[in-house]
Amino acid sequence: MRPEFKYEKEIAGTANARNRKQEQYRKIVSFLYETGNASIAEIVKHSKISQPLVASLVDDLLGFGVLLDNGIGESIGGRRPNLYCINPAYQYVVGVDINLHTLTIALFDLSNQLIRREEYKNFDLENSSAYTDKLVGKINDVLNEKNISTSQVLAMGLSIPGLIDAKNGVSFTHLTFAEQGLGNYLSEKLGFSVVLDNDARMMALGEKAFGKAKGKKDVLCLNLSNRIGLGIILNEQLYSGKNGFAGEFGHILIDPEGEQCYCGKIGCLETLTSGEILVRNVNEGIEKGQASFLRQAKDEGKSIDLREVVAAINNGDQFAIDQLNKMSDYLGKGLVTLIHLLNPEMIIIGGRLAQTGKYIVDPVRMALNKYAMDRISSETEVVCSDLIDDAALMGTLSNVMKEVLRIS
Repeated sequence: MRPEFKYEKEIAGTANARNRKQEQYRKIVSFLYETGNASIAEIVKHSKISQPLVASLVDDLLGFGVLLDNGIGESIGGRRPNLYCINPAYQYVVGVDINLHTLTIALFDLSNQLIRREEYKNFDLENSSAYTDKLVGKINDVLNEKNISTSQVLAMGLSIPGLIDAKNGVSFTHLTFAEQGLGNYLSEKLGFSVVLDNDARMMALGEKAFGKAKGKKDVLCLNLSNRIGLGIILNEQLYSGKNGFAGEFGHILIDPEGEQCYCGKIGCLETLTSGEILVRNVNEGIEKGQASFLRQAKDEGKSIDLREVVAAINNGDQFAIDQLNKMSDYLGKGLVTLIHLLNPEMIIIGGRLAQTGKYIVDPVRMALNKYAMDRISSETEVVCSDLIDDAALMGTLSNVMKEVLRIS
């Protein structure tokens, strides 16, 4: 089911009249969501709806509780105008970011403020109803802790790895057991709408709405965690491709004589560079006697995961840094193809490996200098995300509001 505000369910009349009224309300609510607050005159100018009708619609929205009177604005000649804004507590958005080994759940109000954030480590992704039962339980726990009922939830945005048909809410890689589609399955379990998409595209959407891609035209957003994803922004729009599968950057061919990838093909980029590959190479090196800060943990029988490797890199562990540099060279080779094809103004590195900052940016930039045509690559900025692990989570919020407000 497509998400909509509570008040939209209360609009009476014929289908045509209801749709027309919804569209008028939506223009006002969308404008206030984007601007924060506005006067009647400003709403009239933006919506191109007559002043008397705007005043009547605003009164309706105040009555529904979705808008609030936000005080008096500055005078531009004559009487100082009343300002109106969205009621942040009218409804809430749940954001869920599923990763291979972790789960993050967030609760946002309608002013985009984070109300609650919970991260669950060692929450391994499994293709089973048992996993979704645990997921639903964690979501309900977060809602119950804030005393929020299902009727107060506008919708849930979900970010998940793999091939996703966002239009129909279907996952083709993980949690594929739901015959009616993952979105509908979770919606039935939770009692409110679920909007889902691929994690890399959600990262890109988060960067576009709240991060370094805001105001940019052509941006590539790399999700570098255990695996690799790519969100593509072209002409200021999120690009998904014909079936919504665009951005499978980790599966471009790099080494025809290389290892078999988990996708079944040979020599994919992800067989040479990813968080999992970095952890594997570091573990293998330590087992062969390489000096590293991580040796003590290894000797104590502790497992070394991506968090520990990233921490070691940031603490100056030479061996871990060397492994990241080797991996970044392959990553740079893959990015050169994208730069030559798309000529982006910016590449944003997000995900767990973005926490290494200069340790990932500098070798990637060096690889681009080495392999790319200077005329094309010299003006492509390579940066790490400021949103780090939460870019996809913020993208789920943006995705829900896009659906509700019909924002392009």
